[in-house]
Amino acid sequence: MSLMKAERRRFLKRRMIVWTLVIFLGLLGTIGTIVFFTTQKVTPEVRAAAQADADRVYNEQMQFYQQMRARCEQSPGDEMCARGGIEEPQREWFQAEQFMPPTFNFRNDAEDFVVTWAILLAMFSFIIGASFVGAEWRSGAMMNLLTWRPQRLQVLGTKLMALLASLAAFSVVSFGLWTAAMVGIASAHGTMEKMTNGAWQSYGLTGLRGLGMILAFGAVGFGLASIGRHIGLALGMALGVIILGQFGLMAVLFMAQVPYPEMYLIPSHLQAWMEKRVEIYDPFTVVAPNQEPPLRILSFGDSGSIGLAVVAVVLAVAFYTMRKRDIAN
Repeated sequence: MSLMKAERRRFLKRRMIVWTLVIFLGLLGTIGTIVFFTTQKVTPEVRAAAQADADRVYNEQMQFYQQMRARCEQSPGDEMCARGGIEEPQREWFQAEQFMPPTFNFRNDAEDFVVTWAILLAMFSFIIGASFVGAEWRSGAMMNLLTWRPQRLQVLGTKLMALLASLAAFSVVSFGLWTAAMVGIASAHGTMEKMTNGAWQSYGLTGLRGLGMILAFGAVGFGLASIGRHIGLALGMALGVIILGQFGLMAVLFMAQVPYPEMYLIPSHLQAWMEKRVEIYDPFTVVAPNQEPPLRILSFGDSGSIGLAVVAVVLAVAFYTMRKRDIAN
């Protein structure tokens, strides 16, 4: 049996990985169920009911306005009347759209749900990548494998390729299922209007960027666990980056009043990668009342380059330590 085939079988048979993927699918299913039962298709009956609600609220506000107007005519010295009273409600303030039930518009809402899919699976991929190699170091299976196949870098590289290939396959399948679920929700409780070829292309590119983020998180988890030879190191470093590296860094940046502090935070780069760009304002620059504060554009190219550099460094260290360290330690 080839090493790649054996690694794919290990991936599919590891219970922690299987349960992690099952939990992920369960979360997606829960989100989809909530969206399905909290949205409603806009039918002529629904629109008529919304228009009736708009008319009712308008009439109530007009009745209240008439009462206040009569009150001010009788008591001009009333405190509210002295401040100018209340403004007469205008009919255009009360439109049927304001009283519509939530509906699922695929063109407007689908990409947000793709981002949800990508971020959830990326976090789970980090855990999967770390457990895939970390558990084998801890159990001694890695040392047994290297005894049978002493080419260290080849073994580690094959494990990494098996991990990424498996994650990519699962990502494509889950993305297809998630898309089918959203199309079903939009057809039953929303609309598929204005989904042109360009809109579908944008949707697909968002999913492709999500796939890149998922594989990057899996590779980083794999690399950290390989360096520490334990899944705990990868998870500990992840918690450290989130708790100390982000919240602590944010506090320091704001205390030091560093310009554009959000540019140094991971969530900003993840948002820029998935949404193609993000506008970041400098909260410490004083501007005139009629001027907007200065901003910088963080593009997906900038964030992607930084992410690729992080993945490259982590994997380079992982392969270096695999080559140099004693596997018995």
